[in-house]
Amino acid sequence: MSSTTRRHATIAFATAATLAAALTACSSVNTTSSPASGSPAGPGQVAVGNSGPLSALISMDQVCGDKPVKVGLVDGLGTNAWSKIVRAEVEDEVKKCPSITSFDYVAGRGDLQATLAGITGLATKGVNILLVIPDAGPGPSHLSAMRAATKAGATVVAIAADPSGSAGPDYLDYADWDAAYSGEVWAKWMIDRLGPEGGNIVMLGGPAGNAVSAAELKGVKKALANASQVKLLTEEPVTTNWDPAMAQQAMSALLAKYPKIDGVIGDYGATVSGVTRAFASAGRPLVPIVTTDDNELSCGFDALKKDNPDYELATASSRTWIGRIGLRKAIARWNGKPNAEPSLVQLDLYEDSSGSQAGAIAPSKACKTGLPNGAPPSSQLTDAQLGALFS
Repeated sequence: MSSTTRRHATIAFATAATLAAALTACSSVNTTSSPASGSPAGPGQVAVGNSGPLSALISMDQVCGDKPVKVGLVDGLGTNAWSKIVRAEVEDEVKKCPSITSFDYVAGRGDLQATLAGITGLATKGVNILLVIPDAGPGPSHLSAMRAATKAGATVVAIAADPSGSAGPDYLDYADWDAAYSGEVWAKWMIDRLGPEGGNIVMLGGPAGNAVSAAELKGVKKALANASQVKLLTEEPVTTNWDPAMAQQAMSALLAKYPKIDGVIGDYGATVSGVTRAFASAGRPLVPIVTTDDNELSCGFDALKKDNPDYELATASSRTWIGRIGLRKAIARWNGKPNAEPSLVQLDLYEDSSGSQAGAIAPSKACKTGLPNGAPPSSQLTDAQLGALFS
């Protein structure tokens, strides 16, 4: 991701009260109540803050009603392949509910002020449901605008990045993967690969200080607490801005600094192509890597494995479909229908070249021949939809 994602971290912006005043004429207030965080949904209720597996997801027809509704999506970045697919998945879910009369989209392009303006602008326009990816800066820096939109009557759901704050007064819910759970899953896989002899590992994250990488790191450290034979060389996730070129530079620096690196955890699959190039440039054989799914990694695994016998690959879903959950929760709220879907989805491994994880598939099975490198195989879009998106 662009380095601008952290550029405006300390910029002061308008207070919630000022923004709320600007939004007074917004969409109608939704009075359907929500249960306490983590509680199950009853009639007319939407569960918030709860964790659960993929198997707990529902379909749009279970919550779509007849009341017309306008939907908007604000992405704090919106410039990379992941963002492009997230938007397409939300638009695909929108089509499944005929009562959704319009869909508006704003890309903040890593600029916090532009992202905040997008939130308030869509709310002022009269959007009833507003999905927000609050990653144009630290999560809390988006709260003022989100809170104001909520007070003005929009049903706001944060997706894919934690805004902090509180479900209820600040927004309806925050929908994402359970990042700490994923970090723990990744680390346990790495511990198994390195065996009783253990080894040294590094972790590559996104922009400096981002909440997603920080949460993943907590899970990684939790697993490593019981595996003293494995040493994490990086106390914090190494900054890559989720950009392959920057990831290559960061990995090259790590390889120059540490003569022995036995495993890599990278929290965005599209940047791991930079990691593999760094190993090749350094003349070092590839080691086990765990990350999120990416078509280039899946399709290229077998060729790399031939020349790198110790190379193994495991991935979790890139969760480009997470906006679908956020939208369904908001639609359920709008229509007074129950929705007990998990807010935080606990993802086990999607791919595992070692074959040790039950339910995970081999990279060759995940590979989607003919689709672009940036297309995650776990997307809920069809191959035809993904192909059209990148054509």
